[in-house]
Amino acid sequence: MTDPRQGQGGYWDGNLDPNNLGAQFSRTRYNYPRELAFYLTPDQKCALMHMGEVKNKWTLDLGAGIGTNSLYLSRHGAKVIAADIALERLRALMAVNKGLPAKTGAIYPVRCAAEHLPFRRDSLDREYSKSVLIHTKLPRAVGELNRILKPEGHAVFVEPLAGNPLVNLYRATLAPKIWQQITTYFTRQELDVIANGMAAGEPRYFYLSAFLGFVWQFALPVPPLFRFSVSVLNAVDSAILRVFPRLRMRSWFVVIPAGKKTETPAVEG
Repeated sequence: MTDPRQGQGGYWDGNLDPNNLGAQFSRTRYNYPRELAFYLTPDQKCALMHMGEVKNKWTLDLGAGIGTNSLYLSRHGAKVIAADIALERLRALMAVNKGLPAKTGAIYPVRCAAEHLPFRRDSLDREYSKSVLIHTKLPRAVGELNRILKPEGHAVFVEPLAGNPLVNLYRATLAPKIWQQITTYFTRQELDVIANGMAAGEPRYFYLSAFLGFVWQFALPVPPLFRFSVSVLNAVDSAILRVFPRLRMRSWFVVIPAGKKTETPAVEG
């Protein structure tokens, strides 16, 4: 049976919606200042903290699309490799980048799949992805990410989980139907794949109830209400998860920090 994920490049090439929902859902063209108002969410701040200093660092933005991350990192001095399977999305990203004020870093677009990254072993300082590994053959992608990361490098992966009932209701009713074919939302099994393939750190979990705050981004975009509601609900979620840690897998997103896993030399007896 053919894996639908192998043919998803065409879907993403035809999807230039800023929210990744598809052309039929898009109301506006991509606008960096507008998208930046929704960018520094709690999970994103956590991811950037784990990445550390990015100035003059070769930084992979895996599944860059036309998103804000490559633009943000390049304006903080990173040498960003914007990798994506969709050529049209990379073209759109570079058109947006060209029209913005000068930056301190640079963006280098590369069309490739996560399972076949065309970079040398131990060549990259930083790696980032958000909602991308869910569309890949995960063991192969993790192996590639580990191969190209420098021994002292930092990686962070922000991926949606499978267990939030509110999110799953949205996925089943309002989300594009193709997502059900090209997506494997994370469970403990996928977390274990990353832990086995890289030197993964302690995951952080976000948006148990705070998923509801995103109505002020996707349904009715109002940045001040978005930031306020997500901040308040995220604080509530953090308190709940401290008391009931078993609910972590009911969160919407998980942030997974990682480093390079190197083979330990055998100790001679």
